[in-house]
Amino acid sequence: MKGRMYESQQQHLLDSQDFGLDPKSWLSGGDLSCTLSSLSAAAATATANGGVDPVLFNNLVEMVPLVQSLIDQKSNSTFTRRGSMIYTKTPSRESLYKKTVGRSATLPTKKRRDQGDRNAANSQDIEDLSVSSRTLLSEKEREELTALRDQVEELKKQLSEKDGLLESAELVKNEIASIQTKYEELKNETAEKESLINSTQLQLSDAEVKLADKQAAVEKLQWEATTSNKKVERVQGDLDKVQGELSSFMLFIEGLTRNDSSISAEDYDDVLYPIDQNHDIDHEMDMQELEAARAAYITAVAATKELQNEESISAAARKRFHLQSLVLQQS
Repeated sequence: MKGRMYESQQQHLLDSQDFGLDPKSWLSGGDLSCTLSSLSAAAATATANGGVDPVLFNNLVEMVPLVQSLIDQKSNSTFTRRGSMIYTKTPSRESLYKKTVGRSATLPTKKRRDQGDRNAANSQDIEDLSVSSRTLLSEKEREELTALRDQVEELKKQLSEKDGLLESAELVKNEIASIQTKYEELKNETAEKESLINSTQLQLSDAEVKLADKQAAVEKLQWEATTSNKKVERVQGDLDKVQGELSSFMLFIEGLTRNDSSISAEDYDDVLYPIDQNHDIDHEMDMQELEAARAAYITAVAATKELQNEESISAAARKRFHLQSLVLQQS
């Protein structure tokens, strides 16, 4: 009867899905150390009283760390999947202790002979439970490993995509840098051309100013040339006038000379005048002065033809006036 109850509890332990998660269970997290110490104390007491097999209690105590490892793995966040385990509720510490003590007290003497066989069977069941637990853990580990591999492949795929994006971004960055470099070069060339244009404009402005100055100088020279031509024409007119007057004067002098030489003695009355020697001397001096004035005027006219300036013209005019005054005095 006791063996069937133990096998029923073991079957409940194997078929449980939420094994060890009942907060009232004596296997729940916080009371595990207390449970171990209580079981150890109960085992020592029962052994001392002789009512419980110490091998059975030791096997039960050895099962507790395995169950605790299963609970820890199940509560670990890395293991996201749960195994299919079904079990009945584990009895509390008090009920287990009472049942153990009661069974020890009512255990018949004739059944103690079979306790060794049952202990061996219980040990075999515990080993089967350990193998089943390890098999379950291996399956869970394979599932977790498969999931991790899938995650790794997905991460590799994402990493490859990100590497492609990074390469594209690097290419775009290089293109932007190249475009920026070309832009800077074009900007520098534009600045140089603008500077050259400004320099050319300054040179053109200077050339325009110089051209305006030269045009003004040419206009001035043209005006001076026109003025000089007018002066030359005026001087030439004056010279022609002087030459005409000189020719007229020379003709007048020649006429006077012919008239003097043609006067004969019979043209005058035979009137005796006293001889005036002073009058002859004065007349000779006047003729010499007139000849000197005429020679000076001829020289001045020649100088005016050669120099053609106002000073020579003025000198010729003065000589002419002097000659005219002498002629008028003698006449």
